[in-house]
Amino acid sequence: MHINLNNKKLFLWIGIFFLFLIFLFISLYFLSPVSSANTNKIAFEIKQGDGFKTISQNLYSDGLIKSPLFFDAYLVLFGKASQLKPGIYELNQGMSIKRIVTQLTDSVNADVVVTIPEGSDIYDIDNILSKAFIIHPHDLINYKTNGNIEGILFPDTYHFFTGSNIQDVVQKFIDNWNKKAEPLLGFSASDCLLNNDCKEKLTLASIVEKEVQTPEDQKIVAGIIMKRLSANMPLDLDATICYMKQTMNPYSTNQCYPLTQLDFKVESPYNSYLNRGLPPTPISNPGVSAISAVLNPKSSPYWYYLSDPKTGKTIFAETLSAQNINRQKYLNL
Repeated sequence: MHINLNNKKLFLWIGIFFLFLIFLFISLYFLSPVSSANTNKIAFEIKQGDGFKTISQNLYSDGLIKSPLFFDAYLVLFGKASQLKPGIYELNQGMSIKRIVTQLTDSVNADVVVTIPEGSDIYDIDNILSKAFIIHPHDLINYKTNGNIEGILFPDTYHFFTGSNIQDVVQKFIDNWNKKAEPLLGFSASDCLLNNDCKEKLTLASIVEKEVQTPEDQKIVAGIIMKRLSANMPLDLDATICYMKQTMNPYSTNQCYPLTQLDFKVESPYNSYLNRGLPPTPISNPGVSAISAVLNPKSSPYWYYLSDPKTGKTIFAETLSAQNINRQKYLNL
């Protein structure tokens, strides 16, 4: 009887040991990275008010952890369940649960420097900011205000924190616009969009910014566009067609060019081939140079222009026949 009792204890301990090994291997598997070799960045957002179970389920849905259950258990075991911080985080499938938890609990939002080029539109800026993990993709596109904010997101170099509040981001752009553009136009950002004259100048500057790059060419092109507006001629500007295409499919990342004949026939207030006058809103966010060009246009004998795709040089023409020759020569059209 004594031997049988010892055997039972031995078998019990062996069973416990094997169960422990099984549990250990399972735990190591679920706590390990989803794919150690995959370090592609994934933007992961914790929203204000998200509980740890919601967060673990979102991590699982994004392919960042193998099991929400083991993630929850890890949080509870190490007292981290209440320490997850709202924000946007840069994660990848090569991170273990321990590293992910450390990132979500101990990280201080990083200071990121981004440059917004002149002529960027709201869709470009949304892409730049979301790729830098400053905002979530489409936050800027979906930002709701009392009016349009295209044209007042001043192009410049900025410092932002990752996971920034979208309202704070927009306000930073507007504050800079008021500092740099208001002295030129005489209106604050919000007032400019409500004043017809200021809005027209800003819209014209947004077109000039998209069309040509150098300050001298911008002044000449501003003068050409103003002449065409005064003559009630269609502006026939490809930049407005590109913006039209983007507004029709705001989340698309496809390139605008090449344009097709169908593009020029689309009914839209931004189609400057079908409509006379300026589009209803700015089509980009112009810098000081383009705004100054609109305020100080240069008179010239030219009515037409195009850009040489090889050199970027602006080629001007006085007549439509000369423009057509240039189109054939430089654009093969």
